[in-house]
Amino acid sequence: MRALTRALAVALLLAPMPALAQEEGSWRDRFNRTVFALNHDIEEAALVVLDAVPDYLRLPSSVQTGLLNMLHNSVNEPLSAMGHAIAGRYDLAGRQMQRVGINLVAGYGGYVDRATQRGIDVPLIDIGTALCVRGVDAGPFFVLPVMGPRTTRDGLTDLTASNVVIYAMVIPFVGMAPSIGILIVIEAVSDIAALAMARNFDPGRPTGTDFEAVRDAYLEHRTRLCAEAQARAPA
Repeated sequence: MRALTRALAVALLLAPMPALAQEEGSWRDRFNRTVFALNHDIEEAALVVLDAVPDYLRLPSSVQTGLLNMLHNSVNEPLSAMGHAIAGRYDLAGRQMQRVGINLVAGYGGYVDRATQRGIDVPLIDIGTALCVRGVDAGPFFVLPVMGPRTTRDGLTDLTASNVVIYAMVIPFVGMAPSIGILIVIEAVSDIAALAMARNFDPGRPTGTDFEAVRDAYLEHRTRLCAEAQARAPA
C-alpha cells in the first residue's frame, strides 16, 4: 500500500493542475471509481474484523480517546499551527502551540486534553486549506487508497506533512541516517498519521456508495473550509 501511495503521489505531481472537473470515462475518472470501490470494500472488511474482536480484547473507550488525543496533539495540532502561520494568523499559530505545550506537560503527553479544559480552543486548519488561502489551486480531484477523496493539493500536503512530522519526531532518537528497519517503521507510521490527519481535519468527510455524491460533497466541504479560513485571514 505504501508503494502504491508513493506512486500515486508522483502521478499527482505530473497531473495538470488547473481543472477540478473530470470527464466521464477518462483515465482519472476510471481510476477514482476503482479506488473508491476498493476503499469501500476495505472499510466493510475492517468493520467485519472489528466486530469479530471479543469485548475483552477491546481497549476501553477512554483509553482509545486518550491515544487519539496523543496522536492529535503530536501531529495534527503542530500541523494546524503551521497552517495558521502560512495563512498569516500568527496569533492562532501561537495559541495552537500553547495548546500543544499545555497538553504535553499537564496532559500526560496529550493523553488528556487539558488545554480545552482550560478554555484554550483553536479552530483546526490543514496545510491544504492554508495554501488555498494563499491562492494555490486545488488541482484535480483524486481518490487515494484508504485515505479517500482528496484534491491534488490536499493529498500531496497530507502525505508530505505526515512524513516531515514523523521524521522530525524520531530523528533525535535514531539520528539523521536511520536503519532500513527504522525507515520502514517510519513510513508505516507516517501513512497512519496521514490517514489520521485526513480524518481529523475533515471530520465531515462524506461517506456512502454514490461516487458522484461523495465527490461533490467533498469538494463543496473543502471550498467551504477555504472560505472560512479566508474570512479569518488578516486583511
